Amino acid sequence: MTEAYQLVFGIIADVQYADADDGSNFAQTRRRYYRTALESLKKAVTTWNTSYSNLAFVLQLGDLIDGVNKRKYGKQVAENALKAALVPFREMACPTYHMVGNHDLYNLTRTECLESELNCSRLPTVEGVEGALYYSVLVHPQLKIIVLDSYDVGVLGYSDCPDHPHFLEAQRILEEENPNDEKNSAVGLKGVSRRFVAYNGGIGKQQLAWLDEQLTKADSQEQNVLICGHVQLNSKVASSDADVGTCLAWNYAEVQEVLHSHGCVVGCLMGHDHDGSYFIDSVGIHQLVMNGVIETPPGTDAFATAFLHERTLEIQGHGVVPSASMPLRYFVGGERCISKGESC
Repeated sequence: MTEAYQLVFGIIADVQYADADDGSNFAQTRRRYYRTALESLKKAVTTWNTSYSNLAFVLQLGDLIDGVNKRKYGKQVAENALKAALVPFREMACPTYHMVGNHDLYNLTRTECLESELNCSRLPTVEGVEGALYYSVLVHPQLKIIVLDSYDVGVLGYSDCPDHPHFLEAQRILEEENPNDEKNSAVGLKGVSRRFVAYNGGIGKQQLAWLDEQLTKADSQEQNVLICGHVQLNSKVASSDADVGTCLAWNYAEVQEVLHSHGCVVGCLMGHDHDGSYFIDSVGIHQLVMNGVIETPPGTDAFATAFLHERTLEIQGHGVVPSASMPLRYFVGGERCISKGESC
């Protein structure tokens, strides 16, 4: 897999570091390894540094720090946790393209995220949007990364601007779709309606239009596209039937419609659901959800290394993360491969 590749990069999700004793998830059903999550991140970075001197970049899919930081210990502890979690990435000779997840927004407002290293739209190689957390970057003539802001429309991170239209829209959506007093609870909701909880969010109309423009440009320039973000975009991607919808973007169907209207999208990389999963949708887009570092027992890896080949994007899972082989849509020399199904 690693021979004759054109590009190599790393992928990791849901580190959720906190300098705290082990805890559990919201439902008190899953163990979370707060301190050792940072050690797992360091181990991934060591592997990338020692094995791939030509590593081009790393994708960090969101939830770098856990909400327990601010909730239990306060703002300063949250800021210290973010500083500590960013250190390993600085020890690499390549950039990290960060995404923002719900736990990041439990600790930081969106304004604070925009002013932090989590905002990669300010990097010189990145095509960003002023005041937004979504962006694109052409990492290779054959591959463009498009990063979505999964909480563009949401109730998280807007505490310093409660009149923001996206926050008000999110409040309306939750009131209409979720009858529970606790909006993080999906009790009583069925199927994909379970997505209407406060720890999920949606893609705003402006971001959708931007995504459509980015994909139109990629098609015209024959660039393969990898969509990245925190929250899942396909209802079939779930670790079990009971989890359907619980980690799904509110307007996932709208996003899918945009993705399916273009021929350049190779795959989607997401986090959020710590169990991870892998699925190929009806038009051949590969949907890979990364396992979360935070719920991976100490001593077990949860990251991936990706290799861009002439005709495929090969993702090598480490530890609990599954491997995947994603056929490219465009090949060297202008040859085109657009078909439905698992392969071209």
